[in-house]
Amino acid sequence: MSQNSMAEEIYATVAVAAVVALIALVWTAVQVGASIDHRAAPPKNAVALIIDLIRKNTSWPPAATFVLGAELAAAGLIAGVIATVISHVRSSRELVDVLAKRLPRNAKALRRYTDPRHAPVAPEVGNGLALGTDVVSGQVIRQSWEDVAAIIAGARTGKTTTQVAPAILAAPGAVYTCSNKRDVVDLTSGPRSKGAAVWVFDPQGIAEGRPTWWWNPLDMAGDLAGARVLAGLFAAASRPPGAQRDAYFDPEGEELLAILLLAARLSDQPLTTVYQWLSTGRNDRVVSRLAASGHELAAQALLDVMNQPDKQRAGVFGTARKNVSFLADPNLGDWITDRYDDRPRFDTDVFAASSGTLYSLSKEGPGSAGPLTAALTAAVVLSAERLAARSVGGRLAVPMVCPLDEVANVCRWRELPDLYSHYGSRGIILMSFLQSWSQGVDVWGEQGMRKLWGAANIRLYGGGSNEQRFLDDISSVCGEMDTRQLTTSYNGGRQGHSRSYATRREPIFDVATLAALPRGRAVLMASGIDPVLIRTESVLDGPYAAEVRASLAAAVANQAEAKTKEAKREYQ
Repeated sequence: MSQNSMAEEIYATVAVAAVVALIALVWTAVQVGASIDHRAAPPKNAVALIIDLIRKNTSWPPAATFVLGAELAAAGLIAGVIATVISHVRSSRELVDVLAKRLPRNAKALRRYTDPRHAPVAPEVGNGLALGTDVVSGQVIRQSWEDVAAIIAGARTGKTTTQVAPAILAAPGAVYTCSNKRDVVDLTSGPRSKGAAVWVFDPQGIAEGRPTWWWNPLDMAGDLAGARVLAGLFAAASRPPGAQRDAYFDPEGEELLAILLLAARLSDQPLTTVYQWLSTGRNDRVVSRLAASGHELAAQALLDVMNQPDKQRAGVFGTARKNVSFLADPNLGDWITDRYDDRPRFDTDVFAASSGTLYSLSKEGPGSAGPLTAALTAAVVLSAERLAARSVGGRLAVPMVCPLDEVANVCRWRELPDLYSHYGSRGIILMSFLQSWSQGVDVWGEQGMRKLWGAANIRLYGGGSNEQRFLDDISSVCGEMDTRQLTTSYNGGRQGHSRSYATRREPIFDVATLAALPRGRAVLMASGIDPVLIRTESVLDGPYAAEVRASLAAAVANQAEAKTKEAKREYQ
């Protein structure tokens, strides 16, 4: 039924009810008033009484005026109370909650996500990650230890407090997360630091982190294959959104960068040395080092590039240098270089087997440390994959949870869609958070984004999008419902008007409803079940609320102390 026809029916019903209520009040007032004034009893039939009053066959008792006034006052009071109750109920019950009851439902299939006994992996390490509560049944919906997720939710929809932070706190083992904001660190670092190490990779000072430890990205470049992975990560993360790859210079630049990364690793040089090599355009000692280490073909390939015509060589070297231009920032050096000052070296293999937490922060845009964030993400996940391969059943004994917040901005890992599908079976629980479908297309292309979305067992839409095509897809998945359409025809003369109803199919959640999805609601589309509307819960209200608030208070105190120390240094 359309909103107009529904409103027309409601108004008509209210009008009829008001007339009936007024007649009842008048009838009661006249009956009671006649009794008080000791008059003859008026007609008992309400219609007859009203007609007699109009024709003045029955006089109006004086006491009836006071009775009617009291009745109207009482009715107004009752109406006010009812209106307040209805308003409260409506405010706590969104329109989408009513529509959610129309969604198709298979309760048996849904048990996989509500009952740990039906989860694909035994819950020895916990019942999974709570995503929210089913609006219809009130059951908690959980992501199992074999599910990977893709979440699309616009800015200010609460995804950090309702999805990212709860997943971090519920993780039974190691946690790796990336973001472009410090709030995830402030919310969860306190509880996660109890009994396990917490690492904050913050080369751009988003959370005012200090380089009290260091990590060498060249750990990934132990062979040419690993060096190519690292070079590809740097290239993808350095490319602006929507930029097209050059058919010659981009692959040639990546291959040159990979060879130099390998050479730096073999000669025990820091990553920053690669930028220096690319700036000079020629270094015969690098060629000799590669050849001496058994990489004769790589050495020959490097020599061929250096012997190319000037413009061609400059183009290849320039492309490779652009991919590591972030290394020119002196603030990054301490995070990725051993200064021989007794700072611990971060080992991704050790971390994957621990219960620690690693926060990787970077901003998007010019000067971003995103290439390093992407490389660190890949290094941690690939270490976890190697550990899983050596474990019983080919999966981690204790799952690693990886909420990748703002993944399209700070972790532009080109191969992620291709790797996504099998990580759940490895016990590596990836959760990729995007603000829109278009963000994913900028990084992986339309086909890559569809591959990632399709490979995810858990697909969640948390509102905040106005992309017609994406919302159309969700609307079609949610199905249709039968609605009644009221048609009113007006005829001339005494015939008045006539009404008729027609049944038609309409989307349960149309595009407008999905675009305006209220905060605290999300549409879950998981493998093997029909779509479900869930009610999300903020980490500030959940089971970890007290610990989270204490963590926030500690973060605020640390910020105030840091500012005080900085002010004292400036004064001195």
